[in-house]
Amino acid sequence: MNKNIAYVSITEWNRKVMRWIWISIGLVIFIEILLFLFYQPVPECSKREYLDIFVIRPSIMIVMYAGCMELIFRFFGEALGEYVTTILFLLIQFLLLGTVAAVHSSVPYMCMILTYPVIFANVYREKIFRYAAFAACILVYAGINYGFIPSTEFRPDNSREVYLVIFVGFTIVAFSFSKVLTSVVVNFEKENRKIYEENQKIHEEKEKILEISQRDSMTGLYNHKMFYDKLNEHLQLCSEECPVSLVIIDIDNFKRINDTFGHAMGDNVILKIVSIIEKNVTDKDVAARYGGEEFGLILAGKTEMEAYNVSERIRREVENAEVDGVTGRITISLGMLEVKPGDKNGILLFKEVDSALYEAKQTGKNKTVCRGWRKGDNNEYSYQNFSSSQ
Repeated sequence: MNKNIAYVSITEWNRKVMRWIWISIGLVIFIEILLFLFYQPVPECSKREYLDIFVIRPSIMIVMYAGCMELIFRFFGEALGEYVTTILFLLIQFLLLGTVAAVHSSVPYMCMILTYPVIFANVYREKIFRYAAFAACILVYAGINYGFIPSTEFRPDNSREVYLVIFVGFTIVAFSFSKVLTSVVVNFEKENRKIYEENQKIHEEKEKILEISQRDSMTGLYNHKMFYDKLNEHLQLCSEECPVSLVIIDIDNFKRINDTFGHAMGDNVILKIVSIIEKNVTDKDVAARYGGEEFGLILAGKTEMEAYNVSERIRREVENAEVDGVTGRITISLGMLEVKPGDKNGILLFKEVDSALYEAKQTGKNKTVCRGWRKGDNNEYSYQNFSSSQ
């Protein structure tokens, strides 16, 4: 069962069926009275006998059946439960319609009214009601056809007017039936639209929550965890045709900035550097706030020299940047490497980049140190460092 599709409730649908039954009974009795007015007495059946056989007795029976349905629905439905109540509903509907079909067995295709409950039952979400209605429809028709259910022995001569009245009458009944179904379809559409909108809202809220959980609250960059998750994703795709480079950025003398100008100014410095980083990376790249004043970049599709150029561009722009309330030059140190194809260990790679960053810090800061891998004469890869000139 699809939980994302609205279904009419059993109780609600039974209420609609009950209302349709009473409307239909009124129309059936009206049709019977019209047929009685058209009937011409014959020796086998007088007008009074016709009134008794075709109007009074069947009308009393179908009203009694409908009364039983109403009684069950109003007073015993809760005690019996929805399933038992609905099965009884279906059985009484077949008794009611079977009475009409048996009384008018002389009218061709009158038995088709027995299909109404089968159509009604398709609105319930539970298959058991549909199967029960299908089986009961065939059994009642077979009972009438083979004489197990008594039908009227008198076969009046049916005129074209009689057939027209019956056809028009049952067309009206079918029309009222379609109105009930239309109301259900409209409710389905409204409920499904409501469910869809609610699901969309929930999905959007989940996406927002997920996005928030993946981001650093101050800078909006990916957080520490997402940096490693994204790194592992890119390592799986890394090849000589699709290179990946890794960069770590650290703000030089950041503790002095905080101590001298205050933490608010320190935050402004971070935000300024973040704006420069975002300006120099593409949508394919990943930028993360790895730590308090450390940032990690995953540069997708960039070779060692391409990534080095990006790193240097960021370094120079930071060096030339100004932050209101902060005097003196702001600088950053960077460590980087191009990932070796086949190397899938993100933690070890990060250690290599971190060692390059450490070298940049120890050798004067405000520089980019690249720990690059290259093939030697023995066709094996080895790491070599080079750094930017200040």
